[in-house]
Amino acid sequence: MTRTTRVRRRLAAVALTMLASAGIMLSGASPASAADYYYELPYPAGESYLVTQGPEGTYSHTGPYNEYAWDFGLPANYEVSASQGGTIIASGWSPYWQNGIEVIIRHSNGRCTHYAHLNRALYNPGTWVRQGRVVGWSGSTGASSGPHLHFQVIDCNTRVGVPATLQGWTPYTGTWPVSVNHYA
Repeated sequence: MTRTTRVRRRLAAVALTMLASAGIMLSGASPASAADYYYELPYPAGESYLVTQGPEGTYSHTGPYNEYAWDFGLPANYEVSASQGGTIIASGWSPYWQNGIEVIIRHSNGRCTHYAHLNRALYNPGTWVRQGRVVGWSGSTGASSGPHLHFQVIDCNTRVGVPATLQGWTPYTGTWPVSVNHYA
């Protein structure tokens, strides 16, 4: 082992010790693994829409199927974008009448995103879509009191909602989150 190699190893060991003592740990996970749990807002970049009901809302976001959902005040027939790339596993009229027309996308992290009350779904099941691709048009189908987008991250097998963040935070009722979701 050359002197240069020994010095580099010693410097690396010292750096790791300093990071660990400061409470900073380096993991073997790739940067992509963190991206797997990052979801963009489900509408085009630069736009913002009112969160008319956030997670654990008292109107209809109660119970395991909807408690972590968001309702965005999108107008009827407006672009609904994939929040993350994945494979469409459901597209069209939902077997649960309350959802109306829906799109469900399975992502590489094993979770799905659910887009409900659409006026139109654009792709067939089995189609792979990029993050940002327009997958449907917002609407008011199913148990909806007016045009909006019902969006949530769900367990793909049970349709039970799971906690998630959008663009790194949890928008709450009354906020107007600005999307960075670019077209694909």
